[in-house]
Amino acid sequence: MVNLKAVLKVFIVTIIMILSQNAEAEAEENNEIDIALSPASVSFNVSKLVPGDWASREIDILNSGTQDFKYLSSAKFISGSEMLYNALILTVKDEKKELYNGSLGNFHKLEPRLLASSKQEKLTLTIEMPYELGNEYQGLTSDFEFKFYVEGTMGGVFPVDGPKLPNTATDVFQILLVGAIMAGTGMILFRLQSKKRLDLKRS
Repeated sequence: MVNLKAVLKVFIVTIIMILSQNAEAEAEENNEIDIALSPASVSFNVSKLVPGDWASREIDILNSGTQDFKYLSSAKFISGSEMLYNALILTVKDEKKELYNGSLGNFHKLEPRLLASSKQEKLTLTIEMPYELGNEYQGLTSDFEFKFYVEGTMGGVFPVDGPKLPNTATDVFQILLVGAIMAGTGMILFRLQSKKRLDLKRS
């Protein structure tokens, strides 16, 4: 007669194998698309600039995943004077050419840029306070930052510091598979127990 302990051991080992294989698959998938920044964030605090002054930030964008991707960037106003924010001039350059030159307020996003796996590129962001700004801008401050995003392979756009999207299809399949195994194991154990009771009655 089949040993109940042996059936339970097979069931437990099967569940462990399924969970470990799924964890490995998710780890590999999460590594497919991975963007890294140095420094981790690009922010500006415009409080001491006078007309004609400027401030620059350099940032390295690294594709540390296994797939090529396209990334883009956008500016986000945080606090202070939005009037000053809209009047500032933004210049974005890579190591070869100028990518944007115009009003910070009109900068909605950087056009998607292709970055191959294991490659990186450097961008320089410069904020300038125009000479022609009047006295009404004196003493104003403005805080803002730049966000970098990856265009997702499924049509989504994921921020570099945002959460990973869950693999719902894999999770559902895993739940169904584990449930089926549990139901099958339960039926086997029930039949074995019933047969055992029947054998005891006959004896």
